[in-house]
Amino acid sequence: MKSLKSRMHTILPDMLPVVPTMDVVVFPHQIVPLLVLDERIIRGINSALNEESKFVLLLASKKQSSTHEQGVIGTKDLFKVGTVATIMRVIKIPDGGIKILVQGISRAYVHDIITEKDILKADLEPFMYDDDAKTIEVMAQIKNIKDMAEHISVSGHALSPDFHIILSKMTDPEKIADFILSHLVIRVDKAQKMLEARSHRDLLEGLYEELSKEFEVSEMQETIKIRARESMNKSQKEYYLREQLRAIKKELGEDETDEIDKMRLKADELPLAEEVRVEVNRQLNRLEKTSPDSMEAAVTRCHLEWILSLPWGKETVDNLDIERAKTILDEEHYGLKEIKERILDFISIRQLKNDGHSPILCFAGPPGTGKTSLGKSIAASLGRNFFRISLGGVKDEAEIRGHRRTYVGAMPGRFIQGIRKAGSMNPVIIIDELDKIGADFRGDPSAAMLEVLDPHQNKTFYDNYLGVSFDLSQVIFIATANMVESISDPLRDRMEIIHLSGYTLEEKIHIAHKYLVKKSLEDTGLITHPILFTSELISDIIVGYTRESGVRELGRLIKKLCSKMARALVESNRLIEITSETIELYLGPRKYIKMDTYDENQVGISNGLAWTAYGGEMIKVEAVIMPGKGKLILTGSLGSVMRESAQAALSYARAHAAEFNIREEMFKKYDLHIHVPGGGIPKDGPSAGVTLLSSILSALTGRAINASFAMTGELNLRGMVMPIGGVKEKILAAKRNHVPHVILPHKNKNDLIGFEDITQGIDVIWVNHAQEVLNCVLLPAEEKKN
Repeated sequence: MKSLKSRMHTILPDMLPVVPTMDVVVFPHQIVPLLVLDERIIRGINSALNEESKFVLLLASKKQSSTHEQGVIGTKDLFKVGTVATIMRVIKIPDGGIKILVQGISRAYVHDIITEKDILKADLEPFMYDDDAKTIEVMAQIKNIKDMAEHISVSGHALSPDFHIILSKMTDPEKIADFILSHLVIRVDKAQKMLEARSHRDLLEGLYEELSKEFEVSEMQETIKIRARESMNKSQKEYYLREQLRAIKKELGEDETDEIDKMRLKADELPLAEEVRVEVNRQLNRLEKTSPDSMEAAVTRCHLEWILSLPWGKETVDNLDIERAKTILDEEHYGLKEIKERILDFISIRQLKNDGHSPILCFAGPPGTGKTSLGKSIAASLGRNFFRISLGGVKDEAEIRGHRRTYVGAMPGRFIQGIRKAGSMNPVIIIDELDKIGADFRGDPSAAMLEVLDPHQNKTFYDNYLGVSFDLSQVIFIATANMVESISDPLRDRMEIIHLSGYTLEEKIHIAHKYLVKKSLEDTGLITHPILFTSELISDIIVGYTRESGVRELGRLIKKLCSKMARALVESNRLIEITSETIELYLGPRKYIKMDTYDENQVGISNGLAWTAYGGEMIKVEAVIMPGKGKLILTGSLGSVMRESAQAALSYARAHAAEFNIREEMFKKYDLHIHVPGGGIPKDGPSAGVTLLSSILSALTGRAINASFAMTGELNLRGMVMPIGGVKEKILAAKRNHVPHVILPHKNKNDLIGFEDITQGIDVIWVNHAQEVLNCVLLPAEEKKN
């Protein structure tokens, strides 16, 4: 080995290209990758590659990379002692620099650094150790180093057990030094001092000092582990890593304040109200004094995260282009003129006044009429974010106001959660199924909704979980309901209720052509195929398979037909044609067949019109007389109000018996039985008064009732026909059942202003008195059938 070194020193050139190194000192025999960006250094490396030896001189910089870039290092910043290395590999990188892999050969002393042909070179000579490798002092130092390395290896922290095994077989001081230095991370100044050591003794002393520090670090790590382990009991084993981290921070004198500082910084950046800012600071101060592993700290931290995650001060800019809003609303929904007008009114007001209250609307109508989807279109037309909250079946007041933080798993109410998900202070929030909200021992959610939907109160809405006021006044609330009657009066009073009636046959056909067919073809992958749904086919589906005010079932049936077409296309590679004649092959037998009884004039049977949450319905009222004692028998699941209507109708008939040539004994020796078919369905309400009277007088007089008439209206004892509700839905029900004439109270005439198109194709007769009804529907005694 000695002869090899001597040969190497004899062939070592006097001048070599210089490669400065940052934050690293390369020792002989070490293999190190280096990144080079300076053009002068790269030219020097290229000149070294042209030589057979490929030698360069590695000189460490006195200054760190954090204060100086490689390109601005001066020659005075380089140490005088460096390492001669050979270039093993060169890789070019895209930025114009290169990566080199070098291996240290020997130490060298620099006399001077010059620039020759724009290449940084150094005038050098070999830097040799004193000849003390075999002295007793050096041998003793080697033994101490090996013992220290064994202790460190046994602890298993910094050095592996194999390290000690390999080291124990070495005897040469330089090899021992090079081997140990390749496994330690040493500061540049300390490493340079060892590189400049004149003797093996000085080198080994520096090594022993670094190993001693490494041993102290290993001992401290073990002490921290033992201390953390002793502080835990069986129930705290899962927190082992957290306890260890705490023990480490305790030794370093650090506090766990980073997370709290970030929260405090975020709170300072948000435009919080003064009340909210005071509460946040109070909770942050409280969190600082609480143990981070306690339950209280977790609750407080979660509470602060919720407050800071809300979109304080963030609002989307409303798009106030009325023409654009019209286009969006008309493209996605057909009809619904009143609702569209209300939204356009709001946009117009916003153009004139920016700080007004947002509208609080309630869309009331049967299912399938587009109430919920209309809310999405409104949000799109305004350019606002959208969020939907369903309150159907909600019985807990905490769902609205949030839970108090003392409860396990407490969370804010649904409205605060919705604001957070929407990401703005002024979204459009759809409150679905408001009429189906419940109440039990946990509170009344509808009472909690009073504050949410009151424009004078929701500016300071209080959520129990947040514990601070939150501004909901910029939110556009749109509630949906099937029956507004089931909503409490105070809550109804806070909303602008807009009623949606069902669709006529013509409207359903139009909606099917414009929306439903296209959507079904897209959903079934047939949008590119020539498929035609004729108006006749759609009309046949509506009449024969649906009895709904909306178009939800119609959409399902059209999609079912498209699914049948898709299956035929896949199985037999052909498109089937569906017509009114073949429709039963795919949808089954028609569910609703035109009933002959509607065209047959019968005694005691009249056509009534009823309103339900699902739209208007046509019902039959049947009356028969039989020998008895003058009793009134009512069947068909009738409610108390409808029973009273039947009694009032009978009293009117008895009081005016002479006008209809009814003998008095008919009320004493005969029982009157009134039945409304559909006994499994509860029925109630006063609007069947004229229908009950018609059936009663028909049964008592034996005169048939004209089946081409359907009627509705409340009756008082004087025979006056009183106004009723659900006029539009009842007219649509008559049209669905192909009844050409409808009798309605005259006092309801104003209900159809603006909805004249509903009455197209049907004759509406307005009446004030029961006698007008009877004149229309009671046929002469000899006329039984059409």
